[in-house]
Amino acid sequence: MNFTEKLDRYLQAEVDNSQVPGLGVAIVHDGEIVHLRGYGLANVENLTPVTPDTVFHSGSTGKMFTSACVMFLLQDGRIKLDDPLSRYISEGPESWAGITIRNLLSMMAGFGNFDIVFAPTDSGEGAIPLNLWQDHSDDQLIDLARRSPFMYQPGEGYQYSNTGYILAGLVVARISGKPYYELLRERLFEPVGMATAREASWYDIVPNRAAGHCIREGRLENRYWAAPTLQRTGDGGLYYSPRDIAHWLLELDNPTVLRPETIALMSEPVLMQNGQPSFNSYALGWQNSELRGHRKIRHGGTWDGFRAEIARFPARKLSVCVLANMDEAQVARIGQKIAGIVDPALAPYEPIAEVDADLTQRDNELLQAIVDRRAPRGSFTDEAWRQWNNGWFEQVASSGVTIAGAPLELTHHEGDGGAYLRRYRLEMGGYFLHWTIRRDAGGRVSEMRFHME
Repeated sequence: MNFTEKLDRYLQAEVDNSQVPGLGVAIVHDGEIVHLRGYGLANVENLTPVTPDTVFHSGSTGKMFTSACVMFLLQDGRIKLDDPLSRYISEGPESWAGITIRNLLSMMAGFGNFDIVFAPTDSGEGAIPLNLWQDHSDDQLIDLARRSPFMYQPGEGYQYSNTGYILAGLVVARISGKPYYELLRERLFEPVGMATAREASWYDIVPNRAAGHCIREGRLENRYWAAPTLQRTGDGGLYYSPRDIAHWLLELDNPTVLRPETIALMSEPVLMQNGQPSFNSYALGWQNSELRGHRKIRHGGTWDGFRAEIARFPARKLSVCVLANMDEAQVARIGQKIAGIVDPALAPYEPIAEVDADLTQRDNELLQAIVDRRAPRGSFTDEAWRQWNNGWFEQVASSGVTIAGAPLELTHHEGDGGAYLRRYRLEMGGYFLHWTIRRDAGGRVSEMRFHME
Protein backbone atom coordinates (compact mmCIF):
# COMPACT_ATOMS: atom_id res chain seq x y z
CA MET A 1 0.00 0.00 0.00
CA ASN A 2 1.48 3.39 -0.94
CA PHE A 3 1.01 6.38 1.34
CA THR A 4 -1.87 7.75 -0.75
CA GLU A 5 -4.00 4.68 -0.10
CA LYS A 6 -3.05 4.74 3.59
CA LEU A 7 -3.86 8.46 3.82
CA ASP A 8 -7.23 7.96 2.17
CA ARG A 9 -8.15 5.19 4.57
CA TYR A 10 -7.00 7.15 7.62
CA LEU A 11 -8.67 10.42 6.67
CA GLN A 12 -11.93 8.82 5.63
CA ALA A 13 -11.95 6.98 8.96
CA GLU A 14 -11.45 10.31 10.77
CA VAL A 15 -14.58 11.65 9.12
CA ASP A 16 -16.57 8.44 9.53
CA ASN A 17 -15.71 7.99 13.21
CA SER A 18 -16.09 11.56 14.42
CA GLN A 19 -18.60 14.38 14.14
CA VAL A 20 -16.32 16.36 11.80
CA PRO A 21 -18.36 16.96 8.62
CA GLY A 22 -15.45 17.41 6.24
CA LEU A 23 -11.69 17.77 5.79
CA GLY A 24 -9.59 19.37 3.07
CA VAL A 25 -5.97 18.22 2.88
CA ALA A 26 -2.92 19.47 1.01
CA ILE A 27 0.55 17.92 1.20
CA VAL A 28 3.70 19.25 -0.43
CA HIS A 29 6.83 17.12 -0.43
CA ASP A 30 10.18 17.93 -1.98
CA GLY A 31 8.76 20.82 -4.00
CA GLU A 32 5.74 18.97 -5.39
CA ILE A 33 2.06 18.66 -4.49
CA VAL A 34 1.79 14.98 -3.61
CA HIS A 35 -1.71 14.86 -2.13
CA LEU A 36 -4.68 17.17 -2.62
CA ARG A 37 -8.08 15.82 -1.62
CA GLY A 38 -11.31 16.40 0.22
CA TYR A 39 -13.11 14.04 2.59
CA GLY A 40 -16.65 14.15 3.88
CA LEU A 41 -19.12 17.01 3.44
CA ALA A 42 -18.56 20.71 2.87
CA ASN A 43 -22.24 21.37 3.54
CA VAL A 44 -24.18 18.88 5.63
CA GLU A 45 -27.60 20.33 4.79
CA ASN A 46 -27.06 19.98 1.04
CA LEU A 47 -24.80 16.90 1.14
CA THR A 48 -22.09 18.75 -0.79
CA PRO A 49 -18.76 16.87 -0.76
CA VAL A 50 -15.43 18.46 0.12
CA THR A 51 -13.07 18.82 -2.85
CA PRO A 52 -9.56 20.33 -3.24
CA ASP A 53 -11.33 23.56 -4.22
CA THR A 54 -13.69 23.80 -1.25
CA VAL A 55 -13.20 27.15 0.47
CA PHE A 56 -12.68 27.20 4.25
CA HIS A 57 -12.17 30.00 6.75
CA SER A 58 -8.57 30.55 7.73
CA GLY A 59 -8.95 31.19 11.44
CA SER A 60 -5.64 32.28 12.92
CA THR A 61 -3.63 30.58 10.18
CA GLY A 62 -4.40 33.89 8.46
CA LYS A 63 -1.85 35.53 10.77
CA MET A 64 0.98 34.20 8.62
CA PHE A 65 -0.50 36.10 5.70
CA THR A 66 -0.86 39.36 7.63
CA SER A 67 2.79 38.88 8.53
CA ALA A 68 3.54 38.29 4.84
CA CYS A 69 1.92 41.66 4.06
CA VAL A 70 4.34 43.35 6.42
CA MET A 71 7.18 41.41 4.78
CA PHE A 72 6.23 42.81 1.37
CA LEU A 73 6.34 46.32 2.79
CA LEU A 74 9.66 45.48 4.44
CA GLN A 75 11.08 44.28 1.11
CA ASP A 76 9.84 47.52 -0.47
CA GLY A 77 11.60 49.61 2.18
CA ARG A 78 8.29 51.11 3.36
CA ILE A 79 8.41 49.74 6.91
CA LYS A 80 10.92 48.40 9.43
CA LEU A 81 10.15 45.82 12.05
CA ASP A 82 11.49 48.05 14.80
CA ASP A 83 9.38 51.03 13.75
CA PRO A 84 7.12 52.20 16.56
CA LEU A 85 3.43 51.41 16.20
CA SER A 86 2.69 55.07 16.96
CA ARG A 87 4.31 56.07 13.65
CA TYR A 88 1.37 54.48 11.83
CA ILE A 89 -1.43 54.63 14.41
CA SER A 90 -0.75 57.97 16.06
CA GLU A 91 -4.08 58.05 17.90
CA GLY A 92 -2.96 55.28 20.22
CA PRO A 93 -2.43 55.99 23.94
CA GLU A 94 0.91 56.95 25.47
CA SER A 95 1.23 53.39 26.77
CA TRP A 96 1.78 52.24 23.18
CA ALA A 97 4.98 54.28 22.89
CA GLY A 98 7.25 51.26 23.32
CA ILE A 99 5.40 48.91 20.95
CA THR A 100 7.11 48.04 17.68
CA ILE A 101 5.84 46.27 14.57
CA ARG A 102 7.98 43.29 15.55
CA ASN A 103 6.22 43.24 18.93
CA LEU A 104 2.84 43.06 17.19
CA LEU A 105 3.78 40.15 14.95
CA SER A 106 5.55 38.15 17.68
CA MET A 107 2.79 38.46 20.32
CA MET A 108 5.16 40.51 22.47
CA ALA A 109 3.31 43.83 22.46
CA GLY A 110 1.84 43.07 25.88
CA PHE A 111 -1.82 43.19 24.85
CA GLY A 112 -4.39 41.00 26.55
CA ASN A 113 -7.14 39.24 24.63
CA PHE A 114 -10.68 40.08 23.64
CA ASP A 115 -13.54 38.41 25.49
CA ILE A 116 -16.06 37.30 22.87
CA VAL A 117 -19.63 38.28 23.76
CA PHE A 118 -22.94 38.55 21.91
CA ALA A 119 -24.28 41.72 23.46
CA PRO A 120 -22.92 45.03 24.79
CA THR A 121 -21.27 44.50 28.17
CA ASP A 122 -18.77 46.08 30.51
CA SER A 123 -15.13 45.08 30.37
CA GLY A 124 -14.36 41.79 32.05
CA GLU A 125 -11.29 41.17 34.14
CA GLY A 126 -8.21 41.31 31.95
CA ALA A 127 -10.14 41.27 28.67
CA ILE A 128 -12.05 43.71 26.48
CA PRO A 129 -15.51 42.50 25.36
CA LEU A 130 -15.82 42.12 21.60
CA ASN A 131 -19.47 41.98 20.55
CA LEU A 132 -19.69 39.54 17.65
CA TRP A 133 -23.08 40.89 16.61
CA GLN A 134 -21.80 44.42 16.08
CA ASP A 135 -19.98 45.74 13.05
CA HIS A 136 -16.83 47.64 14.00
CA SER A 137 -15.14 50.44 12.10
CA ASP A 138 -11.34 50.66 12.10
CA ASP A 139 -11.57 53.48 14.64
CA GLN A 140 -13.71 51.32 16.91
CA LEU A 141 -11.26 48.44 16.68
CA ILE A 142 -8.43 50.80 17.60
CA ASP A 143 -10.50 52.08 20.50
CA LEU A 144 -11.01 48.52 21.74
CA ALA A 145 -7.26 47.95 21.51
CA ARG A 146 -6.67 51.19 23.45
CA ARG A 147 -8.73 49.75 26.29
CA SER A 148 -6.83 46.46 26.35
CA PRO A 149 -4.92 46.03 29.62
CA PHE A 150 -1.20 45.36 29.38
CA MET A 151 -0.11 41.94 30.56
CA TYR A 152 3.52 43.17 30.59
CA GLN A 153 5.63 45.86 28.98
CA PRO A 154 6.43 45.51 25.24
CA GLY A 155 9.15 42.98 24.55
CA GLU A 156 9.24 41.67 28.12
CA GLY A 157 7.02 38.64 27.57
CA TYR A 158 4.74 36.67 25.29
CA GLN A 159 0.94 36.54 25.35
CA TYR A 160 -1.04 35.07 22.48
CA SER A 161 -3.43 37.87 21.50
CA ASN A 162 -5.43 38.71 18.40
CA THR A 163 -5.23 42.43 19.16
CA GLY A 164 -1.74 42.92 17.78
CA TYR A 165 -2.62 41.31 14.45
CA ILE A 166 -5.77 43.39 14.08
CA LEU A 167 -3.56 46.46 14.49
CA ALA A 168 -0.95 45.03 12.12
CA GLY A 169 -3.62 44.69 9.43
CA LEU A 170 -4.59 48.33 9.95
CA VAL A 171 -0.93 49.40 9.74
CA VAL A 172 -0.63 47.63 6.38
CA ALA A 173 -3.75 49.41 5.13
CA ARG A 174 -2.46 52.84 6.17
CA ILE A 175 0.90 52.34 4.47
CA SER A 176 -0.36 50.69 1.29
CA GLY A 177 -3.62 52.63 0.96
CA LYS A 178 -5.67 49.45 0.65
CA PRO A 179 -6.94 46.68 2.97
CA TYR A 180 -4.33 44.07 3.83
CA TYR A 181 -6.23 41.42 1.89
CA GLU A 182 -6.13 43.55 -1.26
CA LEU A 183 -2.36 43.76 -0.92
CA LEU A 184 -2.27 39.99 -0.51
CA ARG A 185 -4.35 39.54 -3.64
CA GLU A 186 -1.97 41.68 -5.71
CA ARG A 187 1.36 40.59 -4.29
CA LEU A 188 0.79 36.97 -3.29
CA PHE A 189 -2.48 35.28 -4.16
CA GLU A 190 -2.58 36.06 -7.88
CA PRO A 191 1.17 35.70 -8.62
CA VAL A 192 1.58 32.28 -6.96
CA GLY A 193 -1.70 30.75 -8.14
CA MET A 194 -3.86 30.99 -5.01
CA ALA A 195 -6.83 31.52 -7.30
CA THR A 196 -9.66 31.39 -4.75
CA ALA A 197 -7.90 32.89 -1.70
CA ARG A 198 -9.60 36.10 -0.59
CA GLU A 199 -11.02 38.02 2.36
CA ALA A 200 -13.80 36.36 4.31
CA SER A 201 -17.31 37.67 3.69
CA TRP A 202 -20.81 36.87 4.84
CA TYR A 203 -22.50 38.58 1.90
CA ASP A 204 -20.47 37.80 -1.21
CA ILE A 205 -21.31 34.82 -3.39
CA VAL A 206 -18.27 32.60 -2.82
CA PRO A 207 -18.20 29.53 -5.07
CA ASN A 208 -17.45 26.24 -3.30
CA ARG A 209 -17.70 27.79 0.17
CA ALA A 210 -17.99 25.24 3.00
CA ALA A 211 -20.47 25.72 5.83
CA GLY A 212 -19.02 26.04 9.33
CA HIS A 213 -20.25 23.88 12.20
CA CYS A 214 -19.85 23.40 15.93
CA ILE A 215 -20.84 20.89 18.58
CA ARG A 216 -23.37 22.06 21.14
CA GLU A 217 -24.74 19.70 23.78
CA GLY A 218 -23.28 16.80 21.82
CA ARG A 219 -25.07 17.71 18.59
CA LEU A 220 -23.70 19.08 15.31
CA GLU A 221 -25.07 22.55 14.57
CA ASN A 222 -24.40 25.44 12.22
CA ARG A 223 -21.91 27.97 13.56
CA TYR A 224 -22.97 31.20 15.22
CA TRP A 225 -23.39 34.41 13.25
CA ALA A 226 -20.73 37.14 13.54
CA ALA A 227 -20.78 40.68 12.16
CA PRO A 228 -19.23 41.03 8.68
CA THR A 229 -16.36 43.34 9.66
CA LEU A 230 -15.16 40.84 12.25
CA GLN A 231 -14.83 38.16 9.57
CA ARG A 232 -11.89 39.79 7.78
CA THR A 233 -9.65 41.47 10.35
CA GLY A 234 -5.89 40.93 10.27
CA ASP A 235 -5.89 38.32 13.04
CA GLY A 236 -7.31 35.72 10.65
CA GLY A 237 -10.00 36.89 8.24
CA LEU A 238 -9.34 34.98 5.03
CA TYR A 239 -10.90 32.26 2.90
CA TYR A 240 -8.88 29.67 1.03
CA SER A 241 -8.99 26.14 -0.31
CA PRO A 242 -6.58 23.21 0.07
CA ARG A 243 -5.37 23.95 -3.46
CA ASP A 244 -4.66 27.57 -2.51
CA ILE A 245 -2.58 26.50 0.49
CA ALA A 246 -0.69 23.94 -1.59
CA HIS A 247 0.51 26.84 -3.75
CA TRP A 248 1.43 28.84 -0.63
CA LEU A 249 3.50 25.91 0.63
CA LEU A 250 5.24 25.69 -2.75
CA GLU A 251 6.05 29.40 -2.49
CA LEU A 252 7.58 28.90 0.94
CA ASP A 253 9.79 26.10 -0.39
CA ASN A 254 10.80 27.88 -3.61
CA PRO A 255 10.13 31.62 -3.25
CA THR A 256 9.11 33.67 -6.25
CA VAL A 257 7.52 36.78 -4.71
CA LEU A 258 9.01 36.67 -1.21
CA ARG A 259 12.77 36.55 -0.74
CA PRO A 260 14.29 33.45 0.89
CA GLU A 261 15.71 35.57 3.70
CA THR A 262 12.27 37.09 4.26
CA ILE A 263 10.66 33.68 4.62
CA ALA A 264 13.43 32.63 7.02
CA LEU A 265 12.81 35.79 9.05
CA MET A 266 9.10 35.04 9.35
CA SER A 267 9.80 31.68 10.98
CA GLU A 268 12.77 32.66 13.18
CA PRO A 269 11.82 32.77 16.89
CA VAL A 270 11.74 36.34 18.18
CA LEU A 271 13.75 37.07 21.31
CA MET A 272 12.38 38.87 24.32
CA GLN A 273 14.36 41.67 25.93
CA ASN A 274 16.02 39.12 28.21
CA GLY A 275 17.53 37.36 25.18
CA GLN A 276 15.25 34.30 25.32
CA PRO A 277 12.57 33.33 22.82
CA SER A 278 9.05 32.85 24.12
CA PHE A 279 8.33 29.49 25.76
CA ASN A 280 6.82 28.20 22.47
CA SER A 281 9.38 29.94 20.21
CA TYR A 282 6.81 32.13 18.47
CA ALA A 283 8.14 33.93 15.41
CA LEU A 284 6.29 36.31 13.05
CA GLY A 285 3.04 34.46 12.43
CA TRP A 286 4.53 31.01 13.00
CA GLN A 287 5.28 28.88 16.07
CA ASN A 288 8.38 26.69 16.33
CA SER A 289 8.76 23.33 18.02
CA GLU A 290 10.63 20.05 17.63
CA LEU A 291 9.44 16.52 16.92
CA ARG A 292 11.78 13.53 17.05
CA GLY A 293 14.73 15.84 16.49
CA HIS A 294 13.17 17.63 13.51
CA ARG A 295 12.14 21.27 13.46
CA LYS A 296 8.41 21.90 13.12
CA ILE A 297 7.02 25.31 12.09
CA ARG A 298 3.26 25.61 12.43
CA HIS A 299 0.18 27.65 13.12
CA GLY A 300 -3.39 26.69 13.84
CA GLY A 301 -6.65 28.57 13.70
CA THR A 302 -10.26 28.39 14.91
CA TRP A 303 -13.06 30.75 13.86
CA ASP A 304 -16.56 30.86 12.41
CA GLY A 305 -17.16 27.11 12.69
CA PHE A 306 -13.83 26.16 11.09
CA ARG A 307 -10.45 24.90 12.21
CA ALA A 308 -7.17 24.93 10.29
CA GLU A 309 -3.61 23.67 10.71
CA ILE A 310 -0.58 24.46 8.53
CA ALA A 311 2.72 22.78 9.44
CA ARG A 312 6.15 22.63 7.83
CA PHE A 313 9.08 20.30 8.46
CA PRO A 314 11.83 22.03 6.48
CA ALA A 315 14.58 19.48 7.03
CA ARG A 316 12.28 16.75 5.72
CA LYS A 317 11.01 18.95 2.84
CA LEU A 318 7.44 18.20 3.91
CA SER A 319 4.49 20.54 4.53
CA VAL A 320 0.92 19.64 5.53
CA CYS A 321 -2.34 21.57 5.63
CA VAL A 322 -5.59 20.33 7.14
CA LEU A 323 -8.78 22.41 6.88
CA ALA A 324 -11.99 21.38 8.67
CA ASN A 325 -15.49 22.82 8.89
CA MET A 326 -16.07 22.29 12.60
CA ASP A 327 -14.79 24.24 15.60
CA GLU A 328 -13.81 21.14 17.54
CA ALA A 329 -11.95 19.24 14.80
CA GLN A 330 -8.52 18.02 15.96
CA VAL A 331 -6.72 19.20 12.85
CA ALA A 332 -3.29 19.56 14.50
CA ARG A 333 -3.36 15.92 15.60
CA ILE A 334 -4.61 14.87 12.17
CA GLY A 335 -1.91 16.93 10.47
CA GLN A 336 0.84 15.30 12.51
CA LYS A 337 -0.55 11.85 11.80
CA ILE A 338 -0.52 12.69 8.09
CA ALA A 339 3.12 13.78 8.32
CA GLY A 340 4.01 10.47 9.95
CA ILE A 341 2.23 8.49 7.25
CA VAL A 342 4.13 10.30 4.49
CA ASP A 343 7.44 10.29 6.39
CA PRO A 344 7.75 7.77 9.29
CA ALA A 345 10.55 9.89 10.79
CA LEU A 346 7.79 12.37 11.72
CA ALA A 347 5.43 9.89 13.38
CA PRO A 348 3.49 11.60 16.20
CA TYR A 349 3.99 10.74 19.84
CA GLU A 350 1.21 8.38 20.87
CA PRO A 351 0.21 7.20 24.37
CA ILE A 352 2.14 4.23 25.75
CA ALA A 353 1.52 1.94 28.70
CA GLU A 354 2.21 3.56 32.07
CA VAL A 355 5.53 2.35 33.49
CA ASP A 356 5.43 4.15 36.86
CA ALA A 357 2.25 5.88 37.96
CA ASP A 358 4.08 7.58 40.85
CA LEU A 359 6.32 9.45 38.41
CA THR A 360 3.33 10.62 36.41
CA GLN A 361 1.64 11.79 39.58
CA ARG A 362 4.72 13.74 40.64
CA ASP A 363 4.99 15.39 37.22
CA ASN A 364 1.28 16.12 37.19
CA GLU A 365 1.59 17.92 40.53
CA LEU A 366 4.52 19.93 39.19
CA LEU A 367 2.61 21.01 36.09
CA GLN A 368 -0.36 22.01 38.24
CA ALA A 369 1.96 24.10 40.41
CA ILE A 370 3.37 25.84 37.33
CA VAL A 371 -0.13 26.59 36.03
CA ASP A 372 -1.10 27.91 39.46
CA ARG A 373 1.96 30.22 39.48
CA ARG A 374 3.59 28.45 42.43
CA ALA A 375 6.44 26.57 40.76
CA PRO A 376 8.66 25.13 43.55
CA ARG A 377 12.23 26.41 43.42
CA GLY A 378 13.63 23.22 44.92
CA SER A 379 12.27 21.09 42.08
CA PHE A 380 14.59 22.65 39.48
CA THR A 381 18.30 22.75 38.83
CA ASP A 382 19.88 26.19 39.09
CA GLU A 383 20.16 26.56 35.31
CA ALA A 384 16.61 25.38 34.63
CA TRP A 385 15.23 27.72 37.29
CA ARG A 386 17.17 30.67 35.86
CA GLN A 387 15.80 29.94 32.42
CA TRP A 388 12.18 29.29 33.36
CA ASN A 389 11.87 31.93 36.08
CA ASN A 390 12.86 34.52 33.48
CA GLY A 391 9.36 34.77 32.02
CA TRP A 392 8.53 31.27 30.81
CA PHE A 393 6.65 30.14 33.92
CA GLU A 394 4.28 33.07 33.55
CA GLN A 395 3.80 32.41 29.83
CA VAL A 396 2.75 28.83 30.51
CA ALA A 397 0.42 29.95 33.31
CA SER A 398 -1.25 32.55 31.10
CA SER A 399 -1.54 30.31 28.02
CA GLY A 400 -4.76 28.65 29.16
CA VAL A 401 -3.29 25.30 30.21
CA THR A 402 -5.73 23.41 32.45
CA ILE A 403 -5.12 19.90 33.73
CA ALA A 404 -8.14 19.34 35.95
CA GLY A 405 -10.40 17.99 33.19
CA ALA A 406 -8.06 15.58 31.41
CA PRO A 407 -5.24 13.26 32.54
CA LEU A 408 -1.62 13.45 31.46
CA GLU A 409 -1.00 10.69 28.94
CA LEU A 410 2.50 9.23 28.86
CA THR A 411 3.95 9.10 25.33
CA HIS A 412 7.64 8.38 26.04
CA HIS A 413 9.83 7.21 28.92
CA GLU A 414 13.53 6.55 29.17
CA GLY A 415 15.77 6.21 32.22
CA ASP A 416 15.42 4.67 35.64
CA GLY A 417 15.63 5.73 39.24
CA GLY A 418 15.52 9.48 39.76
CA ALA A 419 16.95 10.41 36.37
CA TYR A 420 14.56 10.16 33.45
CA LEU A 421 13.19 11.81 30.32
CA ARG A 422 9.42 11.72 29.89
CA ARG A 423 6.93 13.11 27.41
CA TYR A 424 3.27 13.60 28.08
CA ARG A 425 0.33 14.89 26.13
CA LEU A 426 -2.69 16.72 27.50
CA GLU A 427 -5.91 17.33 25.58
CA MET A 428 -6.85 21.00 25.41
CA GLY A 429 -9.96 21.92 23.44
CA GLY A 430 -9.20 20.23 20.14
CA TYR A 431 -5.42 20.43 20.54
CA PHE A 432 -2.88 18.37 22.44
CA LEU A 433 -0.30 20.08 24.61
CA HIS A 434 2.92 18.02 24.53
CA TRP A 435 5.23 18.40 27.52
CA THR A 436 8.78 17.04 27.70
CA ILE A 437 10.44 16.92 31.13
CA ARG A 438 13.91 15.71 32.09
CA ARG A 439 14.94 15.12 35.71
CA ASP A 440 18.45 14.52 37.05
CA ALA A 441 19.52 11.78 39.47
CA GLY A 442 18.34 13.93 42.36
CA GLY A 443 14.88 14.24 40.84
CA ARG A 444 15.29 17.92 39.92
CA VAL A 445 14.01 19.23 36.60
CA SER A 446 16.90 20.07 34.28
CA GLU A 447 14.94 20.58 31.05
CA MET A 448 11.34 21.22 29.95
CA ARG A 449 9.71 21.89 26.58
CA PHE A 450 6.12 22.53 25.52
CA HIS A 451 4.56 22.39 22.09
CA MET A 452 1.04 22.23 20.66
CA GLU A 453 -0.33 19.58 18.34
